[in-house]
Amino acid sequence: MNLFEIVQKFGADNNCVAGACDASPLDPVHLQASAFVPFVRKNIEQRTNPAAILPGAQSIIVLGVGADNSDTELPSLGTDTQQTALLSSLGTGRDYHVRVKSLLNELVGQLSQHASFSHKILVDSPTLDERAFALRAGIGFLGRNGLIISPMFGSRFNIGLLLTDILIPAPSPYVGNCPPNCRLCIDACPNNALAPSQPLNTARCISYLTQKAVLSAEEETLLGNQLYGCDICQNACPFNTPQTKTYINPQDWLNMDDDAFAKKYAHTAMLWQGAQLLRRNAQIVNKNSRYIAIPILT
Repeated sequence: MNLFEIVQKFGADNNCVAGACDASPLDPVHLQASAFVPFVRKNIEQRTNPAAILPGAQSIIVLGVGADNSDTELPSLGTDTQQTALLSSLGTGRDYHVRVKSLLNELVGQLSQHASFSHKILVDSPTLDERAFALRAGIGFLGRNGLIISPMFGSRFNIGLLLTDILIPAPSPYVGNCPPNCRLCIDACPNNALAPSQPLNTARCISYLTQKAVLSAEEETLLGNQLYGCDICQNACPFNTPQTKTYINPQDWLNMDDDAFAKKYAHTAMLWQGAQLLRRNAQIVNKNSRYIAIPILT
C-alpha cells in the first residue's frame, strides 16, 4: 500500500473525504482577483506558498471532515422573530478545530510507520488558502456560494491541511460544477452577498459580520436576526441535506455571565470570539427586531 492509498483508506475509515496534491505555490493572481477575505494574513507569500510555512514542502494532504452537530442541548424556542434569533451550526456543532487536528495527528501517526517526514498541520489557518488546495487535491469543486462542495458532504464539512516534505503522488483531481442555471444560494442570501461568476462579497456576508469586531449602523441592520454565523446559502444548496434550524432568545445571551457562556458553548467553535462579542450581537438582534420587520432567515 503506497502513501496515497494509506491516506485514502484513512479517509474512508474515518468517514472523511481525503486527497493529496503537490505543494507548488498558488498563482497569486487568484487572490488578487478575489474579494477581501477576513481573518487571513495579507502576506501573499504566506497565503500562496506552502514552503513559506514548511520549508521543503512537497505534498499537501487535504482532509474534509463532516460537521458534527451531535450531542447538543439547544432547544428550538419557536419562530417568532420578535422573540427569537437564529444560531448557525458554528454555534451548535462541536469545535471542528479540535476534531480536524486530532484526525490529522492520527493520520501523521499512521504515515510515520511507512515514511520519515517533517510536517505542519493547518486548520482554519490565517496563512495558506485552504480552499484553493482543497480544489487542487480534488476533494470537491467551488460552489457559487464560495464554499467547496464535495460529493460526500456537500458543503457541510471542514478542511484540514497536512503539509509534508515528502512526495505523495495522487491521481487527477475530482472535477465537478454547480448545475448551470442554479441560483438557489444567490437568491437565498438576503444581503445580496452572492452573484453569478463573482466572488463572495464578504462586506455583506452575515457570517462574517457576526464575527467582525466593529460594525457600522448599516452593518448592524444587515445582521437581521442572526446571532452568530449563517447557514442560509448552505441550506439552499441542493447538494446539502436539510438541517434543523436552531432558535435562541437573544435575551438569554444578555443575561448570561462569562461562566455560563463557557459552560454552555465551550464545545463549539463560536466561543473563541469571546462572550462580549456574542452579547453585542444579541443586543443588535434585539434592536433590529424592534425597529425593522425581520423575516425568518432560512
